[in-house]
Amino acid sequence: MISGLGDTFTWMALTWYLVERTHSGAAVGTMLLCFSLPTVITGGLIGKWLDRRQPRPLMIADNLARALLIGLIPLFDKLGWLPLTTVYIISALMGALSPATRVGTRLLTPYLVPDEDLESANGALALTEQLPGVIGPALAGVAIAAWGAPQTLILDAISFLALIAAIATMPNIPREGPKEDAPKSWTILRRYPTAALVTVLSFVFFFAYGPTEAALPLFVKEFLHSNAAGMGMLWSAVGVGSALGSLGIAWLARYPAGRTMAGISLLWGLCQTATAFAPSLPYAIAAFFFGGIIWGPYLAIETSFLQRTVDKSEHGTFFGVHTALLAPSMPLGAALGGALLLKISSQQVLFGAALACLLGGIAALCIPGLRKADPEREY
Repeated sequence: MISGLGDTFTWMALTWYLVERTHSGAAVGTMLLCFSLPTVITGGLIGKWLDRRQPRPLMIADNLARALLIGLIPLFDKLGWLPLTTVYIISALMGALSPATRVGTRLLTPYLVPDEDLESANGALALTEQLPGVIGPALAGVAIAAWGAPQTLILDAISFLALIAAIATMPNIPREGPKEDAPKSWTILRRYPTAALVTVLSFVFFFAYGPTEAALPLFVKEFLHSNAAGMGMLWSAVGVGSALGSLGIAWLARYPAGRTMAGISLLWGLCQTATAFAPSLPYAIAAFFFGGIIWGPYLAIETSFLQRTVDKSEHGTFFGVHTALLAPSMPLGAALGGALLLKISSQQVLFGAALACLLGGIAALCIPGLRKADPEREY
C-alpha cells in the first residue's frame, strides 16, 4: 500500500514535470511507453527465472534498484543534468525491472493463504493499487506545490524501502527446478488455452479502456465544462467505487470466472457509455462511480483464476508472459485515443472505447472456452 502510494506520487510528479518542461502531451505518452514496453522483453525472462529460484532475493533487488533509479531524477535535477532523454532512460530501466515484484507477488500468494481464500487475498492486493488512486493524487499535488516535482520523487524512493521490508519477511517456497518439458516463455500460452483466452480478454479490456485516458481531460473541458478539479473528482469516483466493488469478491467467486470477467467488461462499457453522454459533471461522476464498483473485483477474479489454472511450478513463466502482454495494452490504447482525437471529438472517443468494451464482453460470452471457465483447477 505504501509503495503503491509512492508510485502514484511518481506518476503525478513525472507527468507534471514533463508538461511543465515541454507543454506537450507527447512527452507524457513517450514516458508511459518507456515504462511499459521493456516489460514485453523482460516479463517472460524474469518469470522463467522466478520458476527456478526463490523470488525473495530478486524482488528485493528489483525494489532496491528502482529506489536508486527514481532517486537519480531529483539528484540530477539539482545538479542541472536532467535532459528528457535521461528521464526516458530511467523510466525504461524501471519498467524493465518491475515484473520481478509484480510476478513474484502473484507467485507467492498461493503459498501464503489457503486456496479458498485466494480471492480475498488477491482482492486485498488489488486494493493496494486502487486506494492510492483515491488519496494519492491530492497528496502528490500538495507535495509538488511545496517541494517541486523532481523532489517529490524522493518519497517514492523511500516507499520502495517499505516494500523491501515486507518482502524480507516472506518465506522460502518449494522450488523443483525446470521440468523436462518446461515450455519456453511464450509457448506456455498453448499449454493453458483457457488461461490464454482470459489473458486475451484482459488485453482487449485494457486496450479498449486506453483511449479513455487520452480523451477524458478534453471531454471534461469541452463537454462537461469543468476543469482539472472536475477531472480529479471523476478519477476519485472510480477509485472509491473500485474499493467498494472489491468487497464483493467473495460473492462473485461462486460464479464461473470467465463469465464474470466478460460481464465486468460488458457492464463497464455500459457505465462508460453513460459517462460519454452525461449532461453534466455530477451525472458523469455517478456513472464513473458505478463503473468503479463494476471494475473493482476484476483483477482479483482474474488473478485467482489463473493461479488455480496454471501449475504452481510454472506460475512465474505464465505470469511473466501475462505481464509482458498486458503492460503495454493501456498505453497503446491511449496512443490510439490520442491519434483519434485529431479526427473526432473526445465524446466520440469515449463512446468508441465504451463500445469496444461492450463488444469484447459480448464476444467473450460467446466463446465456450471462456463462458464455461470456472475456478476449478485444470491441470
